[in-house]
Amino acid sequence: MFIKPFRIKSQTQLKGSDRKKLRAELSQAYPSLTVEDLASVIPNKEDVIFVRMYCYKGESVNVYQVQRDPLFFTLEKEKDIYPTVYLLWRHPHLLHTFTTHTPVIDILGGGADLMLPGIITKGEMNPYSYGKFEKGFHVAINTADNKAPHAVGITAHSSMDMYMAGKRGKGVSILHVYRDQLWEMGSRTPPPSLGPPDIMLDAQVHLVSNNDTEVAQDDEANGDGVINDSETSRCETKDEIPLVQVTDALQEVDLRNSQADDSNSSLEASTLQKDKPQPTGPEVMDKLLFHCFLKAWKTSGKKIELPILTSNFYRLHMVPACPDGTSLDIKKSSYKKLSKFLNALAKKELIQVKEFPKGIENITAVNWEHEDIKSFIVDKEETTIKPVINKKDGGQTFIPPLIEEVHQVSGDTLQFFKANGLCKGEVLSTAEVRNIVTDYIKRNSLQKEGQKIVNVDRLLHEAVVNRKEGYKETLRWDEIFSRMLGRMAPAVKITRHGSVPVIRKGKLEPIELAVAKRSGNKKVTLVYNASLYGIDEAEFAHQIQVGVAASTSVGPAEHKPQGTTQVLIQGNQVAFVGRLLIETYHIPRKYIRGLELAAKGKK
Repeated sequence: MFIKPFRIKSQTQLKGSDRKKLRAELSQAYPSLTVEDLASVIPNKEDVIFVRMYCYKGESVNVYQVQRDPLFFTLEKEKDIYPTVYLLWRHPHLLHTFTTHTPVIDILGGGADLMLPGIITKGEMNPYSYGKFEKGFHVAINTADNKAPHAVGITAHSSMDMYMAGKRGKGVSILHVYRDQLWEMGSRTPPPSLGPPDIMLDAQVHLVSNNDTEVAQDDEANGDGVINDSETSRCETKDEIPLVQVTDALQEVDLRNSQADDSNSSLEASTLQKDKPQPTGPEVMDKLLFHCFLKAWKTSGKKIELPILTSNFYRLHMVPACPDGTSLDIKKSSYKKLSKFLNALAKKELIQVKEFPKGIENITAVNWEHEDIKSFIVDKEETTIKPVINKKDGGQTFIPPLIEEVHQVSGDTLQFFKANGLCKGEVLSTAEVRNIVTDYIKRNSLQKEGQKIVNVDRLLHEAVVNRKEGYKETLRWDEIFSRMLGRMAPAVKITRHGSVPVIRKGKLEPIELAVAKRSGNKKVTLVYNASLYGIDEAEFAHQIQVGVAASTSVGPAEHKPQGTTQVLIQGNQVAFVGRLLIETYHIPRKYIRGLELAAKGKK
């Protein structure tokens, strides 16, 4: 379902009442989740984003995203809630789990479903080898060397039908798999190493115990080691097949033991390798946070213009100061929150932290004479990737999204593109459309020699000629291209740095600047749609607040579609906002509407 890029329809933040309702639905769907589990999955103080999207086959899906990671999703036509791999890594036993061989996961990632031969079962086949469930049962899939789930799906048959199928046919219809586009939407963390699943350990113990029993029975039968003729003849006839089975079992035990040793050794090696660069535990993370804090002030922090938002200082200066191979995670420290960490440093008189406006913390001063800062020595070799610094605000240069106007296969052009191996809804750039049309004309020898005139066959005629025009035998090259593009559905492909490309149907809404009057006949400037271009509206509002010394706020927009937010600035600040968007955020003028509303006399 999420193998190819999806198109986001809307993104809204859940209110407190919606969160309570969602917790109740989760508790009903998954009773194993305790009250504490539900509180950690859907926290009160973290943003919970409700995302409506369309998948590449047209499915309408609702995704719930917490702290960037999508944790569960629902199909709009159904009421069932499906967990993602991010949630299953925190609660591996949330769903009934099937085990498959590790290489199968790559095949599932290519869009395949899990077949019955790929499901590992315990012992001899019986009606309960797969469990006990009906068709459409929610299941997770892990691997033979890691019990952490790698995929989520629904069973194609009931457990009894699976048993009766004799390991033939489809077992699970895959909805979501590790490394698909839904996983890409999150933090892109790899699966945790939870060790081999119980079914693999039980299989090894079963084989070893069977082997020991066979050896013991042979010793009893042989007694003092003398075998008579009748015993010899019996061993050569009836016991011939069991001996082969024992030999195969021993070879399988040796093979699995060697694989287990290899996996354990590789697991230990990878664990040691991960433990070395990636600190774990509250005390080690506390030290890493303090190290990055001091290093930030000694490197990029020297050019910071105070005050600065605490979140911006962490994101733009502390995170880039992290040594290679490590990563900061405030939740793994003893502080749990950035505000507690910085307030602890403020008590040590390293910095000053103040709230303005209420609820928004800023670093207002730094004590350069503090002994910890003066004695800290920067190791230039521990960080090889250098961030790009903006001299004006001391932050990383904003990387504008790549906005590409594309075209979707639809309507009268569908049959033409189907003949060229494409399907409905396929997204193509202008150059790709031109190449496909050119190849089609040349392949079918539709061009007249030495001329720019093209003979129009049936498929091409249906795609580019309106029925009211009647029949056209020939058209010019440029006319064919313009007609083809005009009859395809317009769309926009937005690629933000480090994110999955998003396809938006129709034309992209520009950033809209408006000037309105509020109570007391005071003018205010309103900015809409900034988030569509990857702009953090809170940070954007703060930059305007500092730049023009005017109050700003971010909130839901009035008289706009639901989910639209606005940045409100006191006074007519269109001129400053326009310069900020063009010069700092590098947004092209054609995507900004309302620049002409700037107050006269201001540049």
